[in-house]
Amino acid sequence: MRFVLAIVSFVIGVLLVGLGVGQRTVFAPPSSIVAATSGTASAPVTVIPGSVLNANPGYQRINVSGADEVFAAYGKTSDVDAWVGDAAHTTLRYDADDSSLVGRTTGSATEVPDPKGSDLWYQEYDDATQFTVRLPADVSLVLASDGSDPAPSDISLTWPRDTATPSVGPLLTIGGLFVLGGVVLLIWAFLHQRRSRGPRRRSGGGRPPRVRASRRAAAAGAQVPARSRRGRRSFVAVPVLVAGALVLSGCSSEYWPQGGGDAGTTPTPTASATGAAAATPATAATKQQISRIVSRVAEVAEQADADKDADLAGSRFAGPALELRKANYAIRNADAEAKALPAIAADDVCVALPEQTDTWPRTVFTVVAADCSDAETAPQALTLVQQDARSDYKVEYAVSLEADAQLPSLAPTSVGAAQLAPDSKLLALAPDQVAAAYGDILSKDSESASADLFAGEGDDLRTRIGKSYKDEKAKSLPDTADIEYSSEVPAGTPLALATNTAGALVSVDLNEIEKVTPTADGAKVNTEGAVKALSGVDSSTKGVTATYGVQLLFSVPPVGSDDKIELLGFTQGLIAASEVQ
Repeated sequence: MRFVLAIVSFVIGVLLVGLGVGQRTVFAPPSSIVAATSGTASAPVTVIPGSVLNANPGYQRINVSGADEVFAAYGKTSDVDAWVGDAAHTTLRYDADDSSLVGRTTGSATEVPDPKGSDLWYQEYDDATQFTVRLPADVSLVLASDGSDPAPSDISLTWPRDTATPSVGPLLTIGGLFVLGGVVLLIWAFLHQRRSRGPRRRSGGGRPPRVRASRRAAAAGAQVPARSRRGRRSFVAVPVLVAGALVLSGCSSEYWPQGGGDAGTTPTPTASATGAAAATPATAATKQQISRIVSRVAEVAEQADADKDADLAGSRFAGPALELRKANYAIRNADAEAKALPAIAADDVCVALPEQTDTWPRTVFTVVAADCSDAETAPQALTLVQQDARSDYKVEYAVSLEADAQLPSLAPTSVGAAQLAPDSKLLALAPDQVAAAYGDILSKDSESASADLFAGEGDDLRTRIGKSYKDEKAKSLPDTADIEYSSEVPAGTPLALATNTAGALVSVDLNEIEKVTPTADGAKVNTEGAVKALSGVDSSTKGVTATYGVQLLFSVPPVGSDDKIELLGFTQGLIAASEVQ
């Protein structure tokens, strides 16, 4: 009976161990799910929506081929759709039954702009035929060649599959215990049998005990080998070692049931006041995008300033910022000793504030410097605008911050800020009135009707081009000349982004005009420096007009606040000069 129990225990253990091993070998599930396209692509763009990328859990490995040039990028789905527009494009969907990618082509335009370097992409891959990502459902992948040739036609998506077998550990452990139990029972059975076959006393004078052949041979002097027990011990040790190895092999976490379930790993959404999950607002760009954008702007600015290339500058500058650079290039072409504008040092992004929007145009405010932690580094504030999905962000305003400028409290980059209307009544002064009011202060100083609205302390621009400067310059002219000052607000829209204090950062521009005319017959007005270089006039009997562009950044408090409007930074320079007509 003991032998039967040993055999039964051993057989059960081997079966359980074999079943456990089989689940990791012949019965093991595939390690990945692969879906691929079939056929050829004719459209210049292929889009893989975020829903397709997340058709199966886990990261996504993409393989792309079938074109001379392979470009891939991913971005917010709404941004990708806006960039594609009405262009012919193939949208892929996942067919779970066939485990394949099926395409549907829509759109009419046969070309799209070269997608490389677009400011919309979160990340892009140039000439990469294989890459691995893990994208959320609201992010889509766009594939293209150069914008005119067909997009790559051979695409495959690979998702890792959960190969965990939580029953393997218990099976191996229990099976090992049964095997071990069988060995123990077997040893017990052998020992019991041996004891039961020991020597017994006989009564009476019967026959003498039988002498075995081996004993007779030994008596005759033959060499008889003793019976060895090593084989039996080896037989016992092998199953023990096998069972121990199988038990130890089940120590991997994927071989055991894991507690907690999805409830322990899924984060609980933050509830809003109404009880619904709080939605993250759409922003114009992420911190990573803004850093990449200003880096590209800095590269273009450096090259354009060195070559005095206005066309190149126009690829990344617009409005007042571009106008100032064009004038500077013209001045430097005429005067070799003229200085270039301050370089844009975008090594470090100190502040990144995108507009809360998913439409266009979009605005981004950022403060950049060579080193934000260096107090002696002069930071610059850039206000950039993207007109449409296929356009690059361009700098509309580039101002140097005042030495003691303190930015108001701003929202984090992930939240962004609302852009206020030019005529917003939520501020102490509407954004479209700020430039004119400050221009009046530069002309009249404390006598201006707007003087009480603006903080005078720390305003260096007033000392540079304010009323006292203008009065001194007028006194320095000879009696045969007269100077007239005026200011005007260029046509355009000021840019205002809300702050956490219910105020706004307002970027505006102002033109300060100086008109010098002779007051006596035969008198002439002589020019010098930048005015001479830009106007091309050495002297004139009619007079000379010089226009200085001033880019301004203000912190405007909310309506009803006792705080004053503060000038945070400015940039000013000659943008036009000519003879009076």
